[in-house]
Amino acid sequence: MNFRIIPLLLALVFIQCSSSSGDDGSTSTGGDISTMLVGTNVWYNDPGTIAWQRTNVAGIQSYRIGGNGYNNNLPSNSTLLDWVGKIQANKGEAILQVPQPQSEQTPSSIAAAAQFAAGVVRYFNVEQNTIEPIKYWNIGNEPWLWYDRENFTTLTPKVQEYFTAIAAAMKEVDPTIKIYGPDFSAFYGEPHIRLFGGSHDITGKVPGKDYYYIDGLAFHRYPQRNGDPATEGAEDMLNEIKQAKELIDRINSEQSRTGDDALMWGIGEFNSKNGSVVHTWGNGQMFGAVYGYGMEYGAKYITSWSMFESGGNRGGTDFSLFDGNNRVPRSSYWHSLFVAQYFTGTFVKGDVSDDDFLVYGAVDGDQLSVMIMNRGTGSGQDYTLNLKKVSLGTTGANFYVDAGRDGIYEATIEPRSTQVLIFNGTNLKKITYTSDDFSNGRGPTTEELTFE
Repeated sequence: MNFRIIPLLLALVFIQCSSSSGDDGSTSTGGDISTMLVGTNVWYNDPGTIAWQRTNVAGIQSYRIGGNGYNNNLPSNSTLLDWVGKIQANKGEAILQVPQPQSEQTPSSIAAAAQFAAGVVRYFNVEQNTIEPIKYWNIGNEPWLWYDRENFTTLTPKVQEYFTAIAAAMKEVDPTIKIYGPDFSAFYGEPHIRLFGGSHDITGKVPGKDYYYIDGLAFHRYPQRNGDPATEGAEDMLNEIKQAKELIDRINSEQSRTGDDALMWGIGEFNSKNGSVVHTWGNGQMFGAVYGYGMEYGAKYITSWSMFESGGNRGGTDFSLFDGNNRVPRSSYWHSLFVAQYFTGTFVKGDVSDDDFLVYGAVDGDQLSVMIMNRGTGSGQDYTLNLKKVSLGTTGANFYVDAGRDGIYEATIEPRSTQVLIFNGTNLKKITYTSDDFSNGRGPTTEELTFE
């Protein structure tokens, strides 16, 4: 294991730049990383003290309180107040879902839903003084499934009707809140294009007001194929993320939405397709990949489904971060922790010579953090990591992160394993987590290294 700085002891300087320009020391970044990027969902049954404590230790940044069940059975105000209090005590951001119409959609049911949602905002943001006001909100959950997979031609006008009515009522109470939605069960091109700038647009301003109905496009995704989540699932998620980003960029350009008014995007739910796949090593590496894509494409939040449910029993409806009633952290938990704790500041793009690997980084002041995931099988591989953009060639395990720093790190990485490297001056913290650690219920190992 070697670390070389060229020339020796040269200060490692990060040059912030919005575009890539080759090997001259400039960088290619995705902008500032959201401080609420890494998140999870809180489901009906309180996940218990241990789960709350461990998500706090992990540094989970956002907690969505949502799901289809909350459309017709929102937890009591006292329960929600307790959860929001825990979230804020953990220095997290709460995202609270209000219901869409609970009965057949009629003018009266829409009006009732709008009145109810306004009352929830009023309770938390006006009447309460034991918590900070809730800034981020969702309206409804997975409307295509809620309306029994109705044809999009008739579904999108329904979504437009209830979403705009409820959003206007909520912002009448507190115009400073940010509303994300409509939280379809995937990124469906046709309905999203209709609702975002199309025939049933929900992106305009509330009439007579200087604020918008919606502030962010949020969707869900559970990749449904049978391959390794670390590769196949990650690729599926990337495809949806790119489509969402392209759509909001177009809306922002067409409507000149900039600054605090810019339309953002987030993922309200994601995970593998069922509990048995959730409890796999590869699912954790998918989490690592998805959060990396979120940094690169500017996500506001990506909240996994979910913190803890079904007793962590690995059954079909167990999408937990923890295994069993002892709340043993899963691979998904550890990869979430890596990103939440060490990937702050500004995203730095990486590249690899071998697609078995995925590499990206983040710079925060003097700190450079790098995630290296080996998703392949076989034997361990020696690798070379460059801290600036270089030509990688086509042989061997060669990587770079485009951080504009003069440094080369050389080491070995085992198959189906993840390394996190945190460079800070002449100090390096190296975290290693392997599929063998996961299989034996162990956490990662950490080395503290100093270079002369």
